[in-house]
Amino acid sequence: MALEENSLEDRLIKISSRDSNKSLMVNPDKIYIFPVPKPTFQFLENIWQSFTNKMVSLVDFNDDPIFNFSIFEVIDQEEMKIVATATHFKLKEIAERRRIPGIEEYIKKSRPIHLADPRNESARFIRKSIIDFNKGLRPEVTFVNLKEEEIHPEKKVLLSETMNHAIGIPLFVNENPIGILWGITKDPIPEDKVRPLTLQLYSLFDVIEFVVAKEMESGNDHYIAQKNIEKADTVSNSRNLFYTTTKDQKEPVTSIIFKSHQYNIEYRMDASFIIPTTDGYAVSLKSFTPEKLNNTGKNLLLIPGFFCRRSVMDKLAKELALKYGYRVFLMDMRGRSRQTMPKHGKKEGWTVDNYIQDDFPEILRWIRWHYPSERTVVLGHSMGGMIPRFYVSSYDKIKELKEEFNLPQPEEYIAGIVSITSPNYISLKSNFIGLDTLKRGFSMLPHKMISDMILSMASFSMQATIQTIDLKKFFKLILNLHSSLRSFSYNIGTKVLTIKDFVGYKEITPPEWYFLMEDVFCEESVSVIMQFFQSQISNERSFWSNDGRINYTENFLNNFNMPIYSVVGTVDKIVPEESLTELKDLKSENKVITYYEQGHLGIIFHGETVRKICKGIDEWIQGLK
Repeated sequence: MALEENSLEDRLIKISSRDSNKSLMVNPDKIYIFPVPKPTFQFLENIWQSFTNKMVSLVDFNDDPIFNFSIFEVIDQEEMKIVATATHFKLKEIAERRRIPGIEEYIKKSRPIHLADPRNESARFIRKSIIDFNKGLRPEVTFVNLKEEEIHPEKKVLLSETMNHAIGIPLFVNENPIGILWGITKDPIPEDKVRPLTLQLYSLFDVIEFVVAKEMESGNDHYIAQKNIEKADTVSNSRNLFYTTTKDQKEPVTSIIFKSHQYNIEYRMDASFIIPTTDGYAVSLKSFTPEKLNNTGKNLLLIPGFFCRRSVMDKLAKELALKYGYRVFLMDMRGRSRQTMPKHGKKEGWTVDNYIQDDFPEILRWIRWHYPSERTVVLGHSMGGMIPRFYVSSYDKIKELKEEFNLPQPEEYIAGIVSITSPNYISLKSNFIGLDTLKRGFSMLPHKMISDMILSMASFSMQATIQTIDLKKFFKLILNLHSSLRSFSYNIGTKVLTIKDFVGYKEITPPEWYFLMEDVFCEESVSVIMQFFQSQISNERSFWSNDGRINYTENFLNNFNMPIYSVVGTVDKIVPEESLTELKDLKSENKVITYYEQGHLGIIFHGETVRKICKGIDEWIQGLK
């Protein structure tokens, strides 16, 4: 039993100098700035672009961009120099792999400034931050009026007419400063937004310090470090990190407790739960649990769509968890990560049927096993909405064909389904010439001939024996099939047909476009592509199982009677509004159809639209049994 007189102060491992006598404190001007250690510097060279990319992607709580421009100054031996820049409006071009000569020229024009130069204001800020850091404090966020305050001549020549205000924060790795990250704006930050911005920069400081140190220690994975920094949630601040155990798996689950600045509550994120399914595959879940759950007795399961990872659903998930009090699970289907792949893969990959008949019921079982008194509302975007609808409406047929009589009963496990821009069959409203001709031609070709053409695009990058396909090659095939098709409309290394239609934004910021193209799209199984392609070129307006034994569309329209909340994008070219007219004829007594002027992915990315959708979903769930 611990003695009561043992205070927290007695248990401190590191004695902070926060309360040191001020008369004894060293002068900041005398602080020596050590060079960044060579291994750290070499690691930073591969990722410091992610610092500036993240900086210019920051938005306030109203989703308005904060910075127009960002630079990172690194400590390089005895000097500081600008090594990375980004602009809010150039991230889209970066995602398109275009060369940005303006940014390159900016870095070339900049000159290193010696740390001992008395006019080096960045070095002065870093010296003060070293004192703060030794007191157990994060560095102070610095606000500089670039037009009124004295700026080093080497930097003055770099300023444009729109660079009027700079906000900077020194960065540390392994308790040593590495440089200073700046965000630059035309207008001053409004007074009421100073504190929220400061909290975001503190969160970014924590993320960079933790991620760089962790990846350097665990194996120098530059890509993982870059992605983790660029995807970091800066409107929350991590309070505690644990690695927790679960009975279902050997690998530990990462459990992080956050304080959300935006919603002013604490929540926990757990990632990743690995749930085995069939043939050595698995699915992965992460969850958001708010500090106080609502009283609906409902969990939410969010399923992303075709070619997409679960990160596309983060905005929806956090709004539903942190504003409305739901425990939210986000699903990564098989094939989205190495954790979900067999150790010794199979060449045939997987089909949409595996998503519907194998992966989805296992997730239902897992959630029920952990939360036996709660039912689940399944929220799916695009193909993610097809999965629960087709499972529910084809349940009896699936059970018969699989001869598996303990499949989760839909009415027992599922309280309702939210379907966002989710098709009943594939009917692309594409903007390219020759689609009708293509459909007529393909409808006359043997199934195997079409299959062979698509198989020729197979990629083996995820695992040597598993056949997958990437988006670029898929659209290249479409272009080469017909001479009347117009040129590619979007560029990912080489230009790709109708990718802009797939993204389908009505309102999209350049940073959102960048992060979408960098992180969202993943490889997909050839057999999944086949099913979608067959549905597109078919004249039956149906989506069939891979073996042709289940007409999912017909079963959905004839059998579905569960509560459903449907969200339609009126400018969606992937799931056009006119292809969803049958929704109003469903047998369900509790059905709602809502419309938003957004495209296919824009509908789950655009902040105001997401907030409206979540408000409607919550009101609908409140009325469920």
